[in-house]
Amino acid sequence: MNESAKSRTTVAKFEEFFSTSYKDDVFEILEKFPDERSLNIDYNNLEMFNPDLADLLIEKPEEVIQSAQQAIKNIDPLVKDADVNIRFENLTNIIPLKILLSKYIGTFVAADGIVRKTDEIRPRIETAVFECRGCMRLHEVEQTSNNRILEPSLCSECGGRFFRLLQEDSRYIDTQTARMQEPLENLSGGTEPKQMLMILEDDLVDELNPGDKVRITGTLKTFREERSGKFKNYIYVNHIEALEQEFEELHLSEEDEEKIIELSQDPHIYDKIIKSTAPSIKGYREVKEAIALQLFGGSAKELEEGTRLRGDIHILFVGDPGIGKSQMLKYVSKLAPRSIYTSGKGTTGAGLTAAAVRDELGGWSLEAGALVLGDQGNVCVDELDKMRSEDRSALHEALEQQTVSIAKAGIMATLNSRCSVLAAANPKFGRFDKYKNLAEQIDLPAPILSRFDLIFVIQDNPEVEKDSEIAEHILKTHQENSIGYEIEPELLRKYIAYARKNVNPELTDEAVTVLKEFYVTTRNANNGDDGPVPITARQLEAIIRLAQASAKLKLKPVVEKEDAERAIRLNLFCLKEMGSDSETGKIDIDKVEGRTPKSDRDKIKTVMDEIELLEEEYAGQAPGNILISNLADKYNISEDKVEGIIKNLKNKGVIYEPSSGHYKRA
Repeated sequence: MNESAKSRTTVAKFEEFFSTSYKDDVFEILEKFPDERSLNIDYNNLEMFNPDLADLLIEKPEEVIQSAQQAIKNIDPLVKDADVNIRFENLTNIIPLKILLSKYIGTFVAADGIVRKTDEIRPRIETAVFECRGCMRLHEVEQTSNNRILEPSLCSECGGRFFRLLQEDSRYIDTQTARMQEPLENLSGGTEPKQMLMILEDDLVDELNPGDKVRITGTLKTFREERSGKFKNYIYVNHIEALEQEFEELHLSEEDEEKIIELSQDPHIYDKIIKSTAPSIKGYREVKEAIALQLFGGSAKELEEGTRLRGDIHILFVGDPGIGKSQMLKYVSKLAPRSIYTSGKGTTGAGLTAAAVRDELGGWSLEAGALVLGDQGNVCVDELDKMRSEDRSALHEALEQQTVSIAKAGIMATLNSRCSVLAAANPKFGRFDKYKNLAEQIDLPAPILSRFDLIFVIQDNPEVEKDSEIAEHILKTHQENSIGYEIEPELLRKYIAYARKNVNPELTDEAVTVLKEFYVTTRNANNGDDGPVPITARQLEAIIRLAQASAKLKLKPVVEKEDAERAIRLNLFCLKEMGSDSETGKIDIDKVEGRTPKSDRDKIKTVMDEIELLEEEYAGQAPGNILISNLADKYNISEDKVEGIIKNLKNKGVIYEPSSGHYKRA
């Protein structure tokens, strides 16, 4: 059978297919054309109707799709130029991007990925109209190339060879290029993700945004770059399916699900998961417990008025060098079903959020950064304190609102960044001093510190018994060249993915009572109005998220009293480590979040009051030596403390030094 006969047979088969399986859909689309330009066909229906035709679509997609479009025209010839796009969904031929190589060129494939970048929408000539310069006859030429325009070879009227392109009379189609990379859950740590260029046309343009998780169906093609002369693969997209469900691509078999359910029934599951979190590092139980809860996450909620309550837990480690902070972050980035690892030293604000970049034709497009690509997963940021301050400011919105707003190069966009952030930072002066405020020791502003649910200070203090255990653990690991896992990492990864996808625990009345009692009691523990504020509503939100994660860890549908108590214990551990005022012994949330503690605010007020008194006594200027002496005698404030307060007040412009050693209020 020759090619034209084969084509006629394929058209006839599609006419029968549309007339039986999609009759109503076809007539509905023809009535709405050109407002509705595409008809979606389920590949499974085509396979059931004619398996050979379904196979032919995979092997020769362009011919088959063209036949399907012709069949639509034949069904209702009264609708002129009804050039309906036939789009196929639920394709079974799903190929991972990393193996989508040259052997698949020319075939119909589906591939999953994250949209990394989208370019400007541009017109492409679909049918060019040429005018013969000799006899003025018009010629229409179908255009198949993106790079160059095909002219007629000869004028059919006069045999002339010179033509003029009539741009206004030619027919155009919208086209857009985009780029996607393979899903993060398919990567093993340290592997560079494979990327793929995509070409979208007609009603598919403007359907994708950076950070979207999608299944792309289309024909794998290749083109030759003019500059380098090398060939590049791309997917000519036929259909887009959004994959919004968490961890959709981490497939769990029935056997996996049985193992996961069985594991959740283990009475020691909580301890086993904590021990399986960074097992190469000895100790730090509370830190590992927090990481385990972060991996499971709380339950995000959309309120009726549109407000979104985040379920993701953010954690910050501040600690001495050499205690394994980076190692913990690396381990989490490999264990989390979807995660990204980045270091503050080599990361810019655009690298975290989104960058505006120029495409090949000089237009601007958005390229997604780590927080957008890590949407619905974990983002591990090492050496957060080493980032430039203007780059760190990109974190503010991403941590709380979980969106990234961009206004760059004329592009205004809001992208999702619904991810948990696990960050590590080093103290400014090498080692952490628990008697100083956090803000003095870490180069991070209070607004960022306040957005972390848990902040851990990890100190490297010598202790004979603990040091002996750590040394024994390290030596044993080297000697045996292996780590004993309570739960194998691959199974734990699937367990986390299953919990996050299927479990959404609600608070019980018992848990609500425990949480409310803790909040009210702790808030009023420091003598009400006169004492420092120990916790705020932000900490209560954090405790709720931790309690939900604790329930998820055991695959429970409800948050019970024990989950609430566990979350409170973990939160109090951090508050006592970070927020205990060395002078009063009371917890002060301002100390935790990098602001001035109440005890220091009281001293600042005392210093200002004393300067005011001395100004009246000494002709408008307070002598520094008398100020220090009076504060030591009256209020027992040390000379060092007074000098530190004076220095800060001068830096802020509250006081100034009109003459050496004398101070005056501004």
